[in-house]
Amino acid sequence: MSPLRNTLTAAAAFMAVGSIAAEAHAQAQATQNTNSTATIFQPIQLAKNSDLSFGNIVRPISGDGTVTIDPASGNRTSTGPLAIINTGPNSTPGRASYTVTGEGGQSFSITVPASFNMTRQNGSETIQVTLSSTAGAGSLSGVLGTTGTATFGVGGTIPVTSGTASGAYAGNFVVTVAYN
Repeated sequence: MSPLRNTLTAAAAFMAVGSIAAEAHAQAQATQNTNSTATIFQPIQLAKNSDLSFGNIVRPISGDGTVTIDPASGNRTSTGPLAIINTGPNSTPGRASYTVTGEGGQSFSITVPASFNMTRQNGSETIQVTLSSTAGAGSLSGVLGTTGTATFGVGGTIPVTSGTASGAYAGNFVVTVAYN
């Protein structure tokens, strides 16, 4: 065997032994610290401050009209040949208003149905109410860790025709708020 070949064989043998020795010292386990987080929100709550009221309306002799309650201001307006009056049993018209309470700084969604029916008391006649809200979403005041609030309103429109039966009409609808 040549001296160069002996040297190469010896070097290869040394590398093999070194590799085996290195493998013998490899780690059998490893560790890593891991963080865990959670954010706890207080429950979201919805309080009704006032109901939706269209007030007292005199139906037209002929034709049709509408009565609208603005969702932001609560102001009542009408179209057509009907009359709105401010006396009688349901004399205070106005929007429905709500206060949302929950975790400060958080956003939420508002769900209001598009419409619902009011039914005449002691009768079966209905009037369809088309609803409108001041918002479809909102943000609570304050910051995380404090109680925040927000308000919004719901108004609507009703049709009144010469054929609308006289009497008191009532109905209800459900408003929902939820954290986003």
